[in-house]
Amino acid sequence: MISAEQIEWVEVSKTDNELLSINPKSIKYNNQGFLSVMAKHSEINPGDQTVIIDDIFLMAIDCENRLFNKFPANADLKQVKNWAKPINNKLIKKTIINSCSY
Repeated sequence: MISAEQIEWVEVSKTDNELLSINPKSIKYNNQGFLSVMAKHSEINPGDQTVIIDDIFLMAIDCENRLFNKFPANADLKQVKNWAKPINNKLIKKTIINSCSY
């Protein structure tokens, strides 16, 4: 088991109080062209920019249609049944665009 401290996280999207990072080494494409990547969502104190809480999860991304889904970090992705649109969520939109550029 690898701890979050041992993973090299790369920031892909940020707001005043949130940060989304990915582990580029975890990026995988399946035979349907969907991307999966380990991601870390951090809530940030806007005053001093310290991290309040981290949430690590597996993110599936349909790069062509800019759709996503979140799964537990230890999930085994076989098939994504329900895709979500990142409506009014700039953090997720930017994460999709930046992750798909790898």
